[in-house]
Amino acid sequence: MSDAKKPSVAVYKFSSCDGCQLSLLNLEDELLDLAGAVDIAYFLEATRAVKPGPYDITLVEGSVTTPHEAERIRQIRSEARFLIALGTCATAGGIQALRNFGNADEMARMVYAHPEYLEYLDKSTAIAEHVKVDLEIWGCPV
Repeated sequence: MSDAKKPSVAVYKFSSCDGCQLSLLNLEDELLDLAGAVDIAYFLEATRAVKPGPYDITLVEGSVTTPHEAERIRQIRSEARFLIALGTCATAGGIQALRNFGNADEMARMVYAHPEYLEYLDKSTAIAEHVKVDLEIWGCPV
């Protein structure tokens, strides 16, 4: 199958531990079979090679925790025919959403020497709270 006929796939990371992307890479033989059927156009965890979008299928790992990420997910969605939220962070906010139940500023002061340099949203949120998601795949990691 030529690259022109293969659906293009992009994989993006937001606030997360990378576990879902590593799970994809750990598929080994299955991933190689899939790689023959699709054009992996953007997957920085796997390769530095990047092909510009738009993409047919976009997988997003991680939650939205910063203003930059909130802007970035809107841009990614605009270039995605289908967007798939991958894993618990992307579908429910993940472990970083624990801060939603406490004082994020106080937590930052306890953890970071200079929290004044941090820029973050009031809450850690799922991808679907920012853009239309076509499919959610739950799990930690998937």
